[in-house]
Amino acid sequence: MPQILKLLLLTLAAACAIGAIVVGIGWLAQWQSATQFSNGFFFAGSAVIVLGVLSIMGGYKMRADFDVLYSQSAGDMNALKRSQRRIADTLQAYFASVLLFLVGAILIGFAILIPNL
Repeated sequence: MPQILKLLLLTLAAACAIGAIVVGIGWLAQWQSATQFSNGFFFAGSAVIVLGVLSIMGGYKMRADFDVLYSQSAGDMNALKRSQRRIADTLQAYFASVLLFLVGAILIGFAILIPNL
């Protein structure tokens, strides 16, 4: 399966799952108006986007930490394998942040559309 299709399917699945959680919380809290559900979706979308930003910041701190760099050089991997490992870690962090940004954008889109329905 192409990477972009996998990203889109995972994004939609995560947005639906988080949306179901927000609807469940609204049902348990007995929300009555569309504004309350809209606020819930907006809060959930904003929290997911913040998690994506924190993921990138944590990955940068790890890559910039001298102790991590030193410990990676102490093993038996050569420079090529260490570089490939760093690239894979960086791509994984950026993939996670793009996924979380898209999920957050979909949830915020729901928040915008709910009062208009």
